[in-house]
Amino acid sequence: MNRKNSRSALFLMELILAILFFAAASAVCVQLFVRAHLISRDTRDLNQAMASAQSAAAALQAEEGDLSACCDLLEGAVVRENGILVLGYDDNWQPADDGAKPDYLLQITAEESGEAQITVTRQQDAEVLILLPLYCHTPLTLD
Repeated sequence: MNRKNSRSALFLMELILAILFFAAASAVCVQLFVRAHLISRDTRDLNQAMASAQSAAAALQAEEGDLSACCDLLEGAVVRENGILVLGYDDNWQPADDGAKPDYLLQITAEESGEAQITVTRQQDAEVLILLPLYCHTPLTLD
């Protein structure tokens, strides 16, 4: 009978080791999936931020640096009293409603010299996704 107990103890030990191995392997897999999800989210945010910044830069160029005129081209944009154009986006990168707190914020600051800066930030962690300096060239016209 002593021999039978040693066999069952050996089987139990082998079963516990197999369970521990699969638990450790599953923990590694879960960490990899979470990291892949975060990298995917960051890449999506960078792509959308760049597209939004390029769109805002094109609108600023089309309006020759006039921020208030850019509000007509950029849906949901507002020029604040400090002269900064602000445009909020929700989690799906759609323009945020007026009363809702935006998940992403695009800001355009323009100076009289023609220099401007577009900044896109993620509001959750205040991380700057895109910082795009630009210069608005105003063409000379002969009247």
